[in-house]
Parts: sequence; structure tokens; C-alpha cells
Amino acid sequence: MSNRIEPAADLNLVPIMNLVTILIPFLLMAASFVSLAVIDSALPAICATGCGEDKPGPPVEHLRLSVLITTAGFAVSGTGAPLGVETDENGTVPVLCPGACVSWEDYPHAELSKVLVDVKDAHPTATEVIIVPGGKVDYATLIKTMDTTRAAGKRELFPGVVIAGGAN
Repeated sequence: MSNRIEPAADLNLVPIMNLVTILIPFLLMAASFVSLAVIDSALPAICATGCGEDKPGPPVEHLRLSVLITTAGFAVSGTGAPLGVETDENGTVPVLCPGACVSWEDYPHAELSKVLVDVKDAHPTATEVIIVPGGKVDYATLIKTMDTTRAAGKRELFPGVVIAGGAN
């Protein structure tokens, strides 16, 4: 008996290399690395003096429309000019939930849209609205309210949405 070592047979790696070559592009196409969405909004401006009041020309009646979101519903109010719709003794238009407002589906967005259409009819040049969410308002309610204030059907209402600090 001799202690000869037999040479190993060469492995055929071509089928495995073909599989890897085909598999890598499919895995890269199926991968979703990051998915982002951007909502166009602004933050309220902070000025030492009146913002934009030093512009030349006749004084312009500027409506500062705000929509407060609470667990009871909405409260639409304005400063700088009358809203042009019927308000309560506090100068607001309450749009209350018929029951308890727990999720975005419970809020009366259709009634809010009707109030905002009336305000837009009274102030056709107004383009901004300040949304003030309460402390217990969820994200979906805030987004649905932003969509409601921007447009009613195909009619543009207040596309300049400003999100203010939340109310308690």
C-alpha cells in the first residue's frame, strides 16, 4: 500500500455563480430602504415688531384665521378682520363633534369645510390658516384637518397652512 494522495477533482462553480448573479439584482429591486412623505406647512413667524406692517401702500385688512382642534371638535376664529360668518359671544365658530371625538373619523370635517367656504367667500384674498392642535389630538386628525383647510372639493380655500403650538 502506498500513501499516495489523489488530486482533488475541480468543482464546477458556474451554476452557483449564475444563481448569485441573477439573485442579487432581484433582491436589490425588491428592497425598500427608506420611504418618506413631506407635508408642506410652515411655522408661525416671530417678529420683534409687526411682521410685514411696514409695507408701503394703503393698509390691507388681513385676516388671521385659526382652527383649534380639541377633543370636543373644532373652534374657528380670526383676528385682524371679522370672519364674515355668524360667531358666538367669544368670536368663534364652534364645530363640535356629535359624540366623543376619539379618532379622525369622529371629527366633523364636512361641517368645518362648510364654515371655511363661508369664510373664504367673505375673504377671497386670504390664503393662510393657523391650525392649533390640542394635546390629545392624534396625527391622522391633524393631517385630515390640514387637507380640509386647504381645499373643498376642487375649490382652493387656504393653502398656506401654519401649525402652531398645541393647546391643552
